[in-house]
Amino acid sequence: MASPKVLILLALCVLPALLVEASIPVLKYPFHAKGRVYCDTCKLGCEHSLVTYIKGAVVKAVCRDRGTNELTYTKEAVTGEAGYYRVEVLTDHKDEICTIALVSSPDSECDKIVKGIHEMTAVLTNDNGLPSHERNVNSLGFEKKTKIAGCDALQKHYLSDV
Repeated sequence: MASPKVLILLALCVLPALLVEASIPVLKYPFHAKGRVYCDTCKLGCEHSLVTYIKGAVVKAVCRDRGTNELTYTKEAVTGEAGYYRVEVLTDHKDEICTIALVSSPDSECDKIVKGIHEMTAVLTNDNGLPSHERNVNSLGFEKKTKIAGCDALQKHYLSDV
């Protein structure tokens, strides 16, 4: 049988680790940050009628401390059919800034990451009045290396006074 000194030493080493783990409560209903990943086939910097959606793209949820910018959370997800992704987040990130960002595209013709459409904010806290744990994130886009047919007409339409 173990001596009292060994038991005390074990309690002093193991108990703090258990308390630290217990201090980050897992949510009963986790958050689901969800959105789509597209290929900007016309290099317009936005979602439009000629975009295609990318299956197999990798996105990453990242949370950072608001004051120190220290990384506190990361989790990756892969897009499924029609470019949809869903990242499950098990903990509340109320004092943190969280984003969903592009990581990689399986399409070598559409894998350029462009600032402005590569990362979007995700609100991953219960302290904001939103009743649902589903968090819709704006679409994220990669840019195609060469424009496809129809882009000039689409751009002309967007620039006209219709």
